[in-house]
Amino acid sequence: MTAASPDTTDWAQLDLASLPRAALREAFKSAGLKPFRAEQLFRWLHVRMVRDYEQMTDLPKALRARLRETRPLPHLEVVSAPVSALDGSRKLVLGCHDGQIVEAVVMPMAGGWTTECISSQVGCKMGCDFCATSRLPVRRNLSAAEIVEQVAIACRLREADGLVRGGVSGGEQGPLSARPQNIVFMGMGEPLDNFRAVVDAISILTDPKGYGFSPRRITVSTVGLAKRVPQLIEAHPHVHLAWSLTATTDEVRERLMPVNRGVPIARMVAALRDLPHSGHRKITFEYALLKDVNDSDEDARRLAKMAQEVGAHVNAIPFNVWPGAPYERPSRERVRAFAATVSRLGGSISLRESKGQDIGAACGQLAGQAKGAVAAS
Repeated sequence: MTAASPDTTDWAQLDLASLPRAALREAFKSAGLKPFRAEQLFRWLHVRMVRDYEQMTDLPKALRARLRETRPLPHLEVVSAPVSALDGSRKLVLGCHDGQIVEAVVMPMAGGWTTECISSQVGCKMGCDFCATSRLPVRRNLSAAEIVEQVAIACRLREADGLVRGGVSGGEQGPLSARPQNIVFMGMGEPLDNFRAVVDAISILTDPKGYGFSPRRITVSTVGLAKRVPQLIEAHPHVHLAWSLTATTDEVRERLMPVNRGVPIARMVAALRDLPHSGHRKITFEYALLKDVNDSDEDARRLAKMAQEVGAHVNAIPFNVWPGAPYERPSRERVRAFAATVSRLGGSISLRESKGQDIGAACGQLAGQAKGAVAAS
């Protein structure tokens, strides 16, 4: 599956920064422009990360004027960027052109790696009862450009901090030399509910003439939109998948996650099990442990069996409490006992303490907050 062909009948409506390189070349060709100019523009946008056509000095003035006739280039304003005193994670609170707020998190990992957790939507309509994002009153899809811009902002901030690395594509210096090593679509929103934009954003991020991420460095999380999973793998066969499972029975999962009414657990397990084999793709079950809800020994036994059936690794995450949350975190002893049961029965499992808890940047805590207020329409 390739990127959607751009509609060039209305040049003014083109979002050039959202187009993968092949689609950008096609848009230029259809508009009577030389395709090699599209390559130049792509480099300005996704290597040098410039967001002003006037700074693209190797493009002719007439072309720059033509480009200004299209939709504005993405601009996400950094409203705040608090850093966790616990682990050094940085939450990016970003303002969109329409005044809405989206959040991303840049996390230092063991071994010197850096992972960025990015958002695909403002808010989320999946309605998961344990997630703060579901409480947001405003919901809309992000464009591919807005998704990628979260990575560009992280690159610029890390460059300003002097966090550069070697081995940048083409010897290019600047923001790209400071990019994170891993990208996870686990921020605000359901990535597969914004399918086209996410697929195009991954195409841009993995382009060797752009950000140059290996697909093996990208993970896409879903609450369980089963019909979209094979479509994603058709488009990007080697990206990793994470399923936000969080319950082992349909009865409990329907209460926690309304998506389960349309896609019960067995259907999602079958969708993951039936994917074409890839020795490079990892499948993870994300399992938020909620006190006295899904943390019993029986849950652990069912979880171990499901993980073995799919060949998945379980990330068990003790619930990250947020203001007004209707759930509690299990005791440390219960969490350890749960993980021990899964492991004893042959399931691959690790306990993960989410980063950035002191700045509201942990899993399930992203709530589109700016200056202490939740964004509203």
